[in-house]
Amino acid sequence: MSTWHFQAMQNIAKQNGWHQFISMQDYHSLLYREGEREMIPYCKSTGVGLIPWSPLARGLVARPFKAEPTLRRFNDPHSDYMIGPTTDVDVKIIGRVEEMAKKKAVSMAVIAIIWLLVKGLNPILGLGSTQRVDEAIEAVKLAKEGLLTAEDIAFLDELYVAKPTQGH
Repeated sequence: MSTWHFQAMQNIAKQNGWHQFISMQDYHSLLYREGEREMIPYCKSTGVGLIPWSPLARGLVARPFKAEPTLRRFNDPHSDYMIGPTTDVDVKIIGRVEEMAKKKAVSMAVIAIIWLLVKGLNPILGLGSTQRVDEAIEAVKLAKEGLLTAEDIAFLDELYVAKPTQGH
């Protein structure tokens, strides 16, 4: 939803003595960062927790890019609606994640998760395999150890181009 919608609902709840939202689940990944303009700053300034969903962009930033769609993307009728088509800039960002993963000797998923953690976000992760659980644990550990520097984050952030808002 738009930030002004969320803020309006918070205000209505407050005016009526109702329970206000304590968390926001918004799509946020290296490939879709529109929440950084308003929603994330609003939530942080008002104490609302942020729990991004699809932090790996439905797997796109967890593996090197291939032009042909994965079986999941091919069979998922909601994929384009939820995350939009993959752009040329997305492909370049995925390449940067791959480059950073090689440089740091970790998986691309670990880099993408650390990127979110460094930004103060606590993502919802799909942990459908022991590999994904291990990557999540590794990302938390390495984020605390400072694996990604400010320069690394800037390198990953640099190419992003604004996109149409998804899902509303």
